[in-house]
Amino acid sequence: MAKFYCGVLFYKILGMSLTAVYCIGAVIVLRLLLKRQAKLFSYLLWSVVLFRLLCPVSFTSNYSLVRIDPAVVEEKIIYDGQETVWQGKGYLPDENEEADQNSRVTESAATSPIEKWQAIEMLQRVLTVCAGIWLAGVAVLLGYSVWTAVRLKRFLSKAQPVAEKTDGGAKENVYETDGIAAPFVFGLIRPRIYLPAHLQPEERRYVLAHERVHIARKDYLVKLLFWGAVCLHWFNPFVWLSFKLMENDMEMSCDETVLKRLGEEVKQDYSRALLSLSCEETGFHPGPVAFCESGLKGRIRNILSYKRGRIATAAVLTALLCALAAGLALNPADKGSKQEELTAERLRFLDTYANTYCERNGDKIVGMYADEETAYQSLPYLDQTEGVYSFGLSSPWPNEFRCVLTEELGAGREGENQAEIWYYAWTSDPHVVVWKEELRFVWSETEGEGNYQVTGSELRYLDNISSKEEFDEAYLIAGSYSFTDYVERGFLESIQFQTESDRENGGEDRNAVYRSPDTAAEWILNLTGGSAKISSMKSDGRALVDYTFADGSDVVIPMYNAAYRSTTENSEDADAGQTTDDVWLFDGGFEKIEKK
Repeated sequence: MAKFYCGVLFYKILGMSLTAVYCIGAVIVLRLLLKRQAKLFSYLLWSVVLFRLLCPVSFTSNYSLVRIDPAVVEEKIIYDGQETVWQGKGYLPDENEEADQNSRVTESAATSPIEKWQAIEMLQRVLTVCAGIWLAGVAVLLGYSVWTAVRLKRFLSKAQPVAEKTDGGAKENVYETDGIAAPFVFGLIRPRIYLPAHLQPEERRYVLAHERVHIARKDYLVKLLFWGAVCLHWFNPFVWLSFKLMENDMEMSCDETVLKRLGEEVKQDYSRALLSLSCEETGFHPGPVAFCESGLKGRIRNILSYKRGRIATAAVLTALLCALAAGLALNPADKGSKQEELTAERLRFLDTYANTYCERNGDKIVGMYADEETAYQSLPYLDQTEGVYSFGLSSPWPNEFRCVLTEELGAGREGENQAEIWYYAWTSDPHVVVWKEELRFVWSETEGEGNYQVTGSELRYLDNISSKEEFDEAYLIAGSYSFTDYVERGFLESIQFQTESDRENGGEDRNAVYRSPDTAAEWILNLTGGSAKISSMKSDGRALVDYTFADGSDVVIPMYNAAYRSTTENSEDADAGQTTDDVWLFDGGFEKIEKK
């Protein structure tokens, strides 16, 4: 279970990370275009990247500038190339409990079943390993962050407070210590400013002005959040690059704010103060958890070339960048979402129809047809007694189904839709035969209310399968074989009960067909006209049956002895490992055996 949740989280992070790359690229391009503008604009743009890296959800809009949806990326990674099949279970004649409705399974529709199954299995194994590596990397980075924070806290325990006051006269949390090369901010709730002990009074003035801007803007929290995003997306080199560029833009925008407050005439002195810090080659590095200065040489160049921008220009840029940021923060609207909703609506109609058929609810199913005449022509078992429609209670009784939309015509609800439904009809033997229905239905509205109505139906009984083509028509659904599970559906207990009853009454064994894998395979899968041969009989109660149809086509059918049981090593039974009443059933792994 832990592996499952780790994998799901990794898929989500991977989708977010790939989408963020798109935004990172856009921000880098915008930074180049804004090279001569105030760095505050570039700094604020990184908030969009931070949002993409940390927020798993976003609104969708046609206005979005992003062309990659993280949800779609995640779906493509795991489920690309698969087709949806709607399946369900109907009702037994004497059951009142609800059917298992609206359960969905995904099966391959592109290549052969075994190839797709192997590809999906291999992909998920690789992603599971990658998820483990990703989680280990996150743990290492978070552990490193905690370790550096603890180490730094111990190192700063000897720092001495400095009597500094703000312009309003309030005291500041300013400390001074030896062993650090550059000033930094450390702390979350009450951040402190730590200064190197060697700073001159004039240098201290500019450094404190710079750090006060950081604290006022809560830059130390922004950097910590971005570092958390780096820890989550450590495998993405673009995230590391964005972290570095964000730091540079943050520092430069802070320098520009200081110049606005102190005046452009202090550019030279301010630059010399920063230059003195950049010349320090030794000192204790506080690590990623502390807000320390970086990119001093680039900052100095930016300070010397700084010029106050015009208010009108800033207003236009602000409006433009807000629009661009919104476009990058929004997910693209799913153009196919409306069609997907319509497809889901049609599948729900098919589910209701198929379950109604399995219930043999005559009145309800006639109401789903365009008219009574069409219903009578399409439903062979339909009858009417005293104004009540019914199908009767005799077997065979359809109990399970699979349905697939084969064609959706017209825009929206317009046009005729086509679908195929496979029913697994039970008999009292017990036995299962396949009915295949080709259904046509359209949307119909009356007095403002609408629903789908069946316009035609053709039902085929696939109870005598004489070729591989007919075999696939009965059991190959959307590229994967599907059968009734005799054990799950209680058939094994019925067979064994009948056998005991026949033995007690001295009658003929009505289930003798199940005693050998070759005869059982023919009977269970409704094969006729060909020949069955046991090609492999294993000691663990499994066997392979080669069945050759009359036209020369063949299939390999896996069977297993459902009545098989293990015995102890001390057993003297000549037939150790098997009961005398063998019950051979279809194994269900047909696609894997067929490929071999």
